[in-house]
Amino acid sequence: MMERYKGYWISGSVVPGPPNTRYWDSLGSILNDGRSGSVVEIGRIQDGGITFDLAGLAAWYGIEISRMIVDHCSTTSGWAAGC
Repeated sequence: MMERYKGYWISGSVVPGPPNTRYWDSLGSILNDGRSGSVVEIGRIQDGGITFDLAGLAAWYGIEISRMIVDHCSTTSGWAAGC
């Protein structure tokens, strides 16, 4: 799941738990357009403290957490210091 948000590409994906478990961790990524049509990952957020029984819910959480980071860290002049 990927979408454009405030000039960035954000995505949410899932990471399976350890073998013989049935839960998922979420993973959020923030990407930006690079030179010559490339894409550069500028942030990756994995919240291992929350697990999900449904992979789709974990992916949704990953994209929402990416959205919150963009809201908190992006400025009109670029990426805020300390983010």
